[in-house]
Amino acid sequence: MKKKSTSRFAPALRSLGEGGFFNLRVGFVFCLAGVFIALAGAGLYLGSSKAQAQPGSGSAATAQAQTGTQAPVFHPHQVTLWTPRTQPLPPLQAPLFPTIQLSTVAWTAIGPAPLNSLGPTENVSGRNTGIAAHPTDANIIYVAPAGGGVWKTTSGGTNWSPLTDIQSTLSMGAVAIARSNPLVVYAGTGEANNSGDSNFGRGILVSTDGGGTFTLNSGPGGVFNTDRMTCSRIAVDPTNANIAYAAMADFGINGIFTSGITGIYKTTNGGSTWTNVTMANGKDSTYPWSDVVVDANTTSIVYAAVGWPFGTANNGVYKSTNSGATWTLLNTPPAPVGASFGRISIAISKANNANVLYIAAEDNTTGGLARFVRSDNGGTTFTDLTAGTPNYMSSQGWYDTTLLVDPTNSAIVYAAGAADANSMLRSTNSGATWTDISHTGVVVQPHVDHHGIDFDANSKLLDGDDGGIYRLDDPTVPSWTDLNGDLNTIQFQGIGLHPTNANIVIGGSQDNGTELYTGAPLWTETDGGDGGLAQFSPTNGSRAYHQIPVASFGTNFFRRSDDGGATWVTETSGMSGDTTQNFYAPFSVDPGNGDRVLYGATHVWETTNAGELWTAIATPGIGGFNSGGNNIDAIGIAPSDVTTVYASTGGEFASTSHIFVTINHGTMWTEHDLPAGSARVNEMQVDPANAQIAYAVVNQFSTNGHVFRTTNGGMTWTNISGTGGGALPNLPVWSIQIDNSTSPSTLYIGADDGVYFSADLGVNWSRLGTGLPNAQVFQVAFNGSLRILGAATHGRGAWEIQTGGPTPT
Repeated sequence: MKKKSTSRFAPALRSLGEGGFFNLRVGFVFCLAGVFIALAGAGLYLGSSKAQAQPGSGSAATAQAQTGTQAPVFHPHQVTLWTPRTQPLPPLQAPLFPTIQLSTVAWTAIGPAPLNSLGPTENVSGRNTGIAAHPTDANIIYVAPAGGGVWKTTSGGTNWSPLTDIQSTLSMGAVAIARSNPLVVYAGTGEANNSGDSNFGRGILVSTDGGGTFTLNSGPGGVFNTDRMTCSRIAVDPTNANIAYAAMADFGINGIFTSGITGIYKTTNGGSTWTNVTMANGKDSTYPWSDVVVDANTTSIVYAAVGWPFGTANNGVYKSTNSGATWTLLNTPPAPVGASFGRISIAISKANNANVLYIAAEDNTTGGLARFVRSDNGGTTFTDLTAGTPNYMSSQGWYDTTLLVDPTNSAIVYAAGAADANSMLRSTNSGATWTDISHTGVVVQPHVDHHGIDFDANSKLLDGDDGGIYRLDDPTVPSWTDLNGDLNTIQFQGIGLHPTNANIVIGGSQDNGTELYTGAPLWTETDGGDGGLAQFSPTNGSRAYHQIPVASFGTNFFRRSDDGGATWVTETSGMSGDTTQNFYAPFSVDPGNGDRVLYGATHVWETTNAGELWTAIATPGIGGFNSGGNNIDAIGIAPSDVTTVYASTGGEFASTSHIFVTINHGTMWTEHDLPAGSARVNEMQVDPANAQIAYAVVNQFSTNGHVFRTTNGGMTWTNISGTGGGALPNLPVWSIQIDNSTSPSTLYIGADDGVYFSADLGVNWSRLGTGLPNAQVFQVAFNGSLRILGAATHGRGAWEIQTGGPTPT
């Protein structure tokens, strides 16, 4: 059974831009003061530092990156432009070889739909940030997967339909249904869960036909204000579908800092326009608003919370009694108020004439439960329930905490968070005592890391967590059922294609392990934790490799399979002590020798016997490899020359990555950087026939380019991101593959909104194929023999496309 890391912060900043993601990894404290001062002097800003924690599995370490009321820190690339995301996609260009029209070939979804997990969580899907159940039909449920858009079931979870695949972002933070008119659905884009892959949004989606169509409103306050922000929660007036409140936060990964516009936004016309009603009343407009609820009995009463995980003096719960016109801080002790508290959640009773309010607050130092209180008079006074409430947040209250009161009984309350045991609690006596209903270890239990709960029309509890959606039929006995049906929302980090069998694929995914596809949409998880990159040996289809974060499995961070990905063993002999590495560390398999693998931590490690023994071929400070203490971000193997290797470093806040090249198998390294300001390299590939030709892609917003090429072993790099109508949009690029069976070589890239290709070495780029959702593609994998390109999306599963073209001989 998987268990999330209790670390407060995570990995090695995977990018400055989700587009690119932070991965500030587990168990270490980082200081940005010098970086901030230097960048501030240059007129730049750095991006948020804490919330970019990537929740992981296994470790119980806790790290505190920043405390107190210190202002947030911003990333330099975050001041770059939001506008390219709003521009039309570039026109499709015809490929230069006649064998197939790549722009018109259809993509095929291969799942997981769903994923058969290890342990009692049964079938899982990707992280689910919100649930909205139909008030009178238990078969109708909407969910908001973190990177998968909005989905709907009309069969109680057996079958699901994606509703927003063509929207400009699939990053989701909240979903809400209007009880007075269930055809009206609001969905907030941008995930506010503060993790290393909680991506920014574009505004609020609204449907008036039960999800048949969605309109992306310009966003609360207009696109100029809230593009690249996040949405914590939406509360719809239960008597008027045109009135809704959205709790807007900032600091989504790669979200542009927009000081002065966070807050509670209100619409009175079904989302056509929005007004920041807290800012208008002089309340906090810098830090995240983490929750909002409407009193079902008196709809002019609204409660909302400022919940900055680092803590700020303005953290607390605010009440309006006049539909948001004015707001008052609920500060009667023991109400949670001030900088010692972090993220705050609210729940209110819907029972008739009830004034019962529950508030849970995170400790901004430990990430655990700091305060749990109840008010029986609408916030005038409070009862402290903290001492008797188990720490259901563990140390991840910044990432997963949610509350809900039974709609018919104000004494029954549910609290859910991060831990395994005690991760979901139920009280039937107004919070005086609690029962653990996560039912750990039984035949079926919900996945850990709970983000949203709701009741269906039959008053059964629905849970949205890192494994999708589950239903509890009877809270007094173990009776969980997974409702993941055919949800295809796994958040892949990477996939690997089998060298000879098109029906076999392996992949690694966020909090759902490493999984195996054997030709059916139901994949099987074969190793737990957070799954990283995964590849087959190109010369032995029975052999496969995958990386798993140190935070998940400690020194067992590199694993090998000799039975096609069914079982795994650890192979870290010689490098097991090099545990300071990116959360998702890079590795590369030699296309001509599947037993030769290079792995990047602080050193570049090489094995020639499939991992049985590793030797360092690059050591910081030796032989010209002056990495500045940064981890390896990307490795490029030259298939035509075993003595040539490319390695990229840069660190979390790289404005320019440092690329080192060796032509003598690591005896000496020479630094050949990308052009200044080109941002962090996420992946490199070397031309199969010429070691002097290599490509690098950067996963940040940048006006300086996203794809670079060298033809002289890195001495110079050229921006090949296209020009004019054939240019790539200004979006992060995650991955690149080379097909050198065409002339010139065809290039494929995975970007923040899909897959693009170029048939003229980067002069012109076009979207590849049809039918692929506008999801982030973290990796593309290419099998030249089978002419298959695979795409690992971070929220919409895995996809494949036939590329055609000549077959290599």
